[in-house]
Amino acid sequence: MHKPSSTADDKPMRTILCLSFFVCTLGADEPRVNRGILPGGMIDDKKLLSELNLHAKQLRNIDNAPRAADLLKQLSRKQCQLTLQMPGEKKLTTAEIAQRTRKGVLVVSGLYKCERCPNWHSGAASGFMLTEDGAFCTSYHVVDNTQNDSIVIMTGDGRVAPVMEVLAADKRTDLAILRAKGKGFTPLPVSVNPLDSPIGDKVHVFSHPNQHFYVLSEGIISRKYLDSTRKEGPRRMISITADFAKGSSGAPVFNEYGAVIASVNNTQSTYYNVKKDGTKDNLQMVFKNTVSLEHLRTLIKAK
Repeated sequence: MHKPSSTADDKPMRTILCLSFFVCTLGADEPRVNRGILPGGMIDDKKLLSELNLHAKQLRNIDNAPRAADLLKQLSRKQCQLTLQMPGEKKLTTAEIAQRTRKGVLVVSGLYKCERCPNWHSGAASGFMLTEDGAFCTSYHVVDNTQNDSIVIMTGDGRVAPVMEVLAADKRTDLAILRAKGKGFTPLPVSVNPLDSPIGDKVHVFSHPNQHFYVLSEGIISRKYLDSTRKEGPRRMISITADFAKGSSGAPVFNEYGAVIASVNNTQSTYYNVKKDGTKDNLQMVFKNTVSLEHLRTLIKAK
């Protein structure tokens, strides 16, 4: 196929369009990802990450967003005052859960520079909105990263906002509540008694595994257990069969009512053979572990 060459007449128009885009982006109070989120729920992962990176760099310079080092110092905050969204009483289909919750499912992105090049890069973890005025939940370890320069969030409809402060955090349970700049966010309902969900109940995870954005997976609760392996102390966990991977940390786990019951945390692989030199083979099973959100409520003081 013949590829038309650029002409001198094309260049002024391209310059004007680029300049207009730049000015609009800088002048907007709330930048948005547009090209990476397409009609019908279609995602262009590469364009989404590229736009997110562009907005993160602009917000770093324009909005005077706190540096990640400032957020690290705030991880010692133990409690905050919030009013959580109450869950509904009607069971939802998988499609209904996806439609109702997507805006409140977040990309949590740290802006950083690697050692191999001078460019800014954007990571991608997961989280979920708790209040209309920007309080959200993610994993403690997502924030506890000295490589980050600043952190932004992106909502399911492409709205990008800088993270302004840590409201409360707990290393033991690996949960953190932060506040993003802005109003009018879509909070997700949180289960009042997450561990009341019985083994075998259906669950869904909405997350961003390995920079594949807004992946919905389905499974069941396979196990509830007490994790006593951490030096910080025990925590109540829920194992599920719904898929997730790196980049899913902090993602919401929904019950059949569309309420969040847990936060994605880690996977544990079981191998048949573990050799003396530490090498492993014959993978048999992968446990997918999430933190029960009863621990989230210990970070919140009722208003």
